[in-house]
Parts: sequence; structure tokens; C-alpha cells
Amino acid sequence: MKQLLLAYLSLLFNTIAFGQTQSKLVLDTANNNEHYNNQKFYYNPDSSFVDLLNLWNYKLDTAYKGRKRDSLKALGGLIFWRTKPVDDKISKGPNSQPWTPHFTFEIYNLADSDFCYKKSNHVRLYSSCVPPNVGGDMIIIDKFIFINSSVCVSCARYDTKVDYCRPVIRYIFSKIDKTKITTLESLIQQFVIKEGNLEFNQDGNATHHN
Repeated sequence: MKQLLLAYLSLLFNTIAFGQTQSKLVLDTANNNEHYNNQKFYYNPDSSFVDLLNLWNYKLDTAYKGRKRDSLKALGGLIFWRTKPVDDKISKGPNSQPWTPHFTFEIYNLADSDFCYKKSNHVRLYSSCVPPNVGGDMIIIDKFIFINSSVCVSCARYDTKVDYCRPVIRYIFSKIDKTKITTLESLIQQFVIKEGNLEFNQDGNATHHN
């Protein structure tokens, strides 16, 4: 009985500590340093690998207001995706097509930071995946918060475990000039990759692209 109690207390402590640690795992570009003043994603990818930027598109969808169950409305949805699939001979989609790395964000005002931190921690604590396939990443720049709310993300190549998404996203955000941000659109327009065509459904997933 004593051993069972100790095991329970240990699990409780580790869960609390895990949540407290995750609340600090944020990429904050608010100071507009040359790179970052904090480079902490949930999973820290190998920064020596950055995929070709011309293979990536983005789409901002301001009609998307978040998931139905959320208590706060999002400003919009943002997705990055690789336009050319990666054939690792293992990760095949439902139609036996090669795997396409992609990463989504919901966008909120900085004033909604408490809501975003709680949402991020919830995603990480209850994800059934393991790094680098766990979501919950947050990016704070100027007055906007970009949060990934997917419990599992599709970024790591199965055979090499190389993260295709996060190094590209890091680079894109590192090129933003904070002094030129007046609106969300003015931030997005500074992206160094081309806009593509995607739509979000109510679950925060992309429904199609041309």
C-alpha cells in the first residue's frame, strides 16, 4: 500500500512538473533579435537541416475562428505545408501517396496568452505521440500568438526522424521585421515563402489544396 501511494505521488509530481516546464517552451520573437531571444519549441529540431524554402507554401485563413469547443475566438488559422511530398518508402497516406509535412497554427491576440498557455499545456500533456510528433508549439511575435493545437503533428520523416517543419518555420519568422508590423496581414506578408491555396475546417484541419 505504501509503495502504491509513493508511486501515485511520484506520478502526480512528475505531471505537475511537466506542465510547469512546458509553459516555458515558447519561441518568443518579440524583441526582434537577428534570430531569436528564445528558441524553444516543444521539440528542438536539428537546426543544421533547413528544407528548401521554395518547396513550402503558407495560407492565412481569417474566416477560421478556432474549434467549436474553444471559449475564445481565434483571429484566424495559418498553415505551412511542403508542396512536394517526401517518399520515405514507409509513411504512405490513405491513398498510398508519399507523406507531406505540414504544420498548422491558430492565431490569437497577446492579451489571450493565459488561454493559449493552458491550451498548449493541455495538448502536450494529453498527446499520445512522442517528440518530434507532439504539437502544442507557440510563437509570440509583437502582439500576436501563434499556437499549434494538434496533439500529433506530421513533421518528422519516419526513417530518419528529421523534422521538416520547425526549422523552416523558425527561419520564416526570423526574417520578420517587428517595426513593420501594424496588422496581422502586415506580419504575414513578410513571409519569405509563397502563399498557396488551402482551407480550414472546424477541427482546424486543412480540407484541400490546389
